[in-house]
Amino acid sequence: MNVDNDKLFIREGDVAGYRPAGHTGTVNRRLVGPEQGSRHLEVVLGTIDPGQGASPHFHPGIDQFCYMLHGTASVTIGDTTREIGTGEGCFFPADTPHVFTATGHEPVRVLVVYGPPYNEGQRVEVEHV
Repeated sequence: MNVDNDKLFIREGDVAGYRPAGHTGTVNRRLVGPEQGSRHLEVVLGTIDPGQGASPHFHPGIDQFCYMLHGTASVTIGDTTREIGTGEGCFFPADTPHVFTATGHEPVRVLVVYGPPYNEGQRVEVEHV
């Protein structure tokens, strides 16, 4: 693997944030992706303001897992809606419509894993339903 060893150790403060397409009040930081030599997964740390989040969409050919580090969110996967909180997660199979909205009074912090890497900005954006 020809990757700079310094890129294998990640600190949130060293990673630039970006605003993902189709989301409001959201800042993501790509912690693991092609920059570290990853070909099979991508890990993103998201911060979402209360009442904000993703509009209905799906990721063509990409699985997504979200794990709540802090806060609460309303999550809709297909026809099912649930409230999840700190220490809980949800899985969006590839091509499955979903919605994620921060609830409560504090920002949500969520760890998001994509497989294969989503690599937003370098591939087709999410498909909105």
